[in-house]
Amino acid sequence: MRVPVLIAGGGLAGLACARELQAAQVPYLLVEREAEPGGLCRSVRSGPYTFDYTGHFLHFKNPRTRSWVQSLPGLRLKERRRHAAIYSRGGYSEYPYQENTYGLPTATARENLLGYLEAALQTRFHGKDAAEAEDFLEWSRRAFGLGITKNFMEPYNAKLWKFPLDRLTTHWMGRFVPRPQVKAVVEGALRVRPSAAGYNATFLYPEGDGIQALPRALAQGLPNLACGTALRSLDLGRREARLSNGARVGYDRLVSTLPLPTLAALTEDLPAPLRRQARGLKATSVVSLNYGLRRPDPVPYSWVYFPEPRFDFHRAGCLSACVAESAPKSGSTLYVEVSYRGPKPDVRALGRRVLGSLKSIGWIKSERDVAVRVDLDLPGAYVVYDAHREKTVPGLLAHFRSGGVESAGRWGLWEYGSMESALEQGRQAAVRVRGR
Repeated sequence: MRVPVLIAGGGLAGLACARELQAAQVPYLLVEREAEPGGLCRSVRSGPYTFDYTGHFLHFKNPRTRSWVQSLPGLRLKERRRHAAIYSRGGYSEYPYQENTYGLPTATARENLLGYLEAALQTRFHGKDAAEAEDFLEWSRRAFGLGITKNFMEPYNAKLWKFPLDRLTTHWMGRFVPRPQVKAVVEGALRVRPSAAGYNATFLYPEGDGIQALPRALAQGLPNLACGTALRSLDLGRREARLSNGARVGYDRLVSTLPLPTLAALTEDLPAPLRRQARGLKATSVVSLNYGLRRPDPVPYSWVYFPEPRFDFHRAGCLSACVAESAPKSGSTLYVEVSYRGPKPDVRALGRRVLGSLKSIGWIKSERDVAVRVDLDLPGAYVVYDAHREKTVPGLLAHFRSGGVESAGRWGLWEYGSMESALEQGRQAAVRVRGR
């Protein structure tokens, strides 16, 4: 069997690519190892509660991409507004932390504000600009000062990444770490000031069916999806793939949305130095504990960041606070995210500690509040940006491209990207492969 385009992976990037090829009448075959497409953009329903594989919210910079997504068949999206916060020192402060010190203990607020002003002066009069920093920790100290770095940026990111911050580069940040103006920081020290800073002040989310409504809409009308079928090996020289069902498929071009280290491991004729380099690529995984509660929303926040080491989780949220249909009217939903590198944590022991933490901050009164619990694992959720990644990824992508392989999506390009970028990259890959 031979196809002009083989697509490996049926997440958002793979589905967007297939949809573009279908519209252009270019024959393709998409293989996806799971029983249905979507990748980690999936939802699980337990009784009257709907849980996503952690927070999946649609934020658009590009109006054309937004319009394209909104035109997908059967997809009903509703705009929602973020209400995010940080829990530290026994209370809540508004997001983002770096421009909202009001409400923090006086000593902490003073340390944060003076540190930020000193950093701003160092940049202005001594040229110590954060853009020149070689690692994330130094960047944070130059951008936000010692106080904000010590009280939030360092403990939160250390908990999230499980990786030394002085070895984490700054290339992942983009719009994910907003850098406020001095005026905003000063005003945020004087009063409660909900902010629209960052990329996700508002977002779109499907009505009625969880985030899985998005990949289902993308897949609607696509005939050439082979779900339950995985890529087992790849021969770049022959441009041939072997599938889990035993079939061998020749292709003219391959679009891969598989994790780049996985693609490298499956490629039989990959040069040994590139194979070794690919094995050194790192990622941080996340286990998400989801709770369906028998009582209404315990907090008004879409999500809350927890920088302090006494909490296992780096982020927790109340999806039903902004997406009411994720829970019955008499109930609510919570999700709690715990990152890990290496072996997956003991979820039973972790769950006991998480329940204790949720009780300590008043999100639940007792275990009897919990009607259902669903644990979800997200292996390799966040790509680690270290010096090895910077040296390795460009060479790997170039080698695959020379063998007719276009990588796309968050894991295909081994980057920290959004759902919007995955959709755009899938469509762009389709344009590139159909043009040759």
